[in-house]
Amino acid sequence: MVSLDIVKESNARLRELGPGLVALFVGGTSGIGEATAKAFVHHAVSPHVYLVGRSASAAERIIQECKALNNDGRVEFLQADVSELGEVDRVCKEITSKEKHINLIVQSQGNLTLAGRIENSNGLDRKMTLNYYSRMRFITNLLPLLKSATMAPPYLSRSQSILSGGTEKSGFDKDDIELKESYTGSKCANQTIVMNTFMTGEYASRNPATTFVHSFPGVVKTPLARELPLWARMGITAMWPVISLFAVPVDEVGERQLYIATSGVFAPAQKPKASSSSGVPPVGGQEIAKGLDGNSGSGAYIVNWNDDIAGNQKLFANYRKSGMGKTAWDHTMEVFQRLPPTDQKP
Repeated sequence: MVSLDIVKESNARLRELGPGLVALFVGGTSGIGEATAKAFVHHAVSPHVYLVGRSASAAERIIQECKALNNDGRVEFLQADVSELGEVDRVCKEITSKEKHINLIVQSQGNLTLAGRIENSNGLDRKMTLNYYSRMRFITNLLPLLKSATMAPPYLSRSQSILSGGTEKSGFDKDDIELKESYTGSKCANQTIVMNTFMTGEYASRNPATTFVHSFPGVVKTPLARELPLWARMGITAMWPVISLFAVPVDEVGERQLYIATSGVFAPAQKPKASSSSGVPPVGGQEIAKGLDGNSGSGAYIVNWNDDIAGNQKLFANYRKSGMGKTAWDHTMEVFQRLPPTDQKP
């Protein structure tokens, strides 16, 4: 476990990277995304933040709270329902029209639902789209801006998907990846978790100067359950005194996820030529973390709530032998080819 003191020391040094860091927080208008965005605004110098979410009223509140944290920061809200990939493309085009680079993409969009498979206009399940397809679409569309960030100080270029890294299980269904015929809530979770994990490796291998992370925030009290039926929400409320014994305070989650998003411990495979670190240099004698492939500094990391490297290495090895990375990549690119073309290429 990385101590909270180390986390806070690293985050406090974010200001040393200089002014003008650009960050995108998808799902940033509530819960974990909101907490991470606020931590970033608090610690960065004159940052420019894009918040993507559905609630304009929540965004306005967060913008005002961010001004109180850092009056030199600029926070802009982009309203979108990212369970529709067309909305993802629209947001990406707007950002691309305004920015020459982006340092951080932090994604935590999602929901809790018992409704079963519900298709969007692309024929994809909405929950799978929130957990997986929209995240990969943001990364793919904004890769040119991430690459631009690797070419100039402070060389911070990172994509972080906050979902359930390290909780992968066996039994990925290659025959029905989109779960059109065999949808269950547990299968949806595992399909999207496994693909998030192995796409970190696929993106990192193709973009070695950028770090890709799949993290697990732990049990956190957030508004994620608002789409559950009343009886389920009442059950969670009744059980919360017990659940809370294992929960991570939301402020701590924000600090820990920001640490993952900015610490040089999670180094890209290719170090910047003009700098010893991409991100905040490791503090307290820390070493570069081991990546998805088990090698130090591979550029693809699976990280637990306590900022330790997570995951079952034997399970990962079995998935690698089965070609899981190629399966996830080929499937994702095939899905994206069904959509109207964009100007971006992976």
